[in-house]
Amino acid sequence: MSRGGQKKNRARGGWLLFALACSPVAPAWGPQGHRTVGAIADHLLTPAAHTAVAALLAGDVDGFGSPSGRTTLEAVSVWADELRGTPAFRARWHYDDQPVCGSAVPKARYCPDGQCGSEQLKRLLGVLADRHTPRRERNEALKWVVHLVGDLHQPLHAADNDDRGGNGVQVALSGVRTRGRESLHRAWDGDFVRLALRTGSRQQPPADIAALAGDASVLLQEAGRGSPDSWVFESNNLARNVAYHYGGFVCGHPPGGIVVLDARYVEAATGVVRERLLLAGARLAAVLNQALDGS
Repeated sequence: MSRGGQKKNRARGGWLLFALACSPVAPAWGPQGHRTVGAIADHLLTPAAHTAVAALLAGDVDGFGSPSGRTTLEAVSVWADELRGTPAFRARWHYDDQPVCGSAVPKARYCPDGQCGSEQLKRLLGVLADRHTPRRERNEALKWVVHLVGDLHQPLHAADNDDRGGNGVQVALSGVRTRGRESLHRAWDGDFVRLALRTGSRQQPPADIAALAGDASVLLQEAGRGSPDSWVFESNNLARNVAYHYGGFVCGHPPGGIVVLDARYVEAATGVVRERLLLAGARLAAVLNQALDGS
């Protein structure tokens, strides 16, 4: 089977549909993941939305106010993480820490005063769509939207087991060489992204973005556009049914030692990550087409 055929079959593999079917019991991708989401969306923008994005990014500046030279969604997708260490950084905007165990809890409990990814994304989409808002504010809203759509599709950005979204769980990946000490969250942010995209790079998206964008469009038709709240719902379900489905898991008690993620776990996680990246890219394009083009 061709690589493109394998991708299309995997895109239709059903992880997202599985998450939708599970009832609720009720910081993000690394540079490569975010840039892949942005690159897919760049391919799926309408001409009018593409023109609007170019206008908003004209004269873009980085987190320190210096000219960035960035002109695409791919290029600005990591801007929100680059704010770390500056007064503009907003750590709580990057996640919705819903519990991974027990019944659903009121949103106000894990998102006080709207300080979480889903609520801020809704607000920022409104800022972006308002043509009367100053261009600099719309520029920053665009960059936040690109980043947060990606974040909310990462399962461990929508779940917590008293372990800071998996940051407090030390893991080793069976058959996978990692860069020293590894957390569960970091593995999902980076190692599984690299495996899903089949590239040795940890920074850049793969070369076959056009093919990925095609698969992403198919996946969007199957799964639907959804909303920030439904994306969090999907991610939380995938966290509890896949990301936290490791040996020795106990609700509310992170493991004390290193958890070995076996080959079956690695395969499942890699499939989920690929679908979430593709779906995030397609949904990002959809919300930007709506906000900037009305289509």
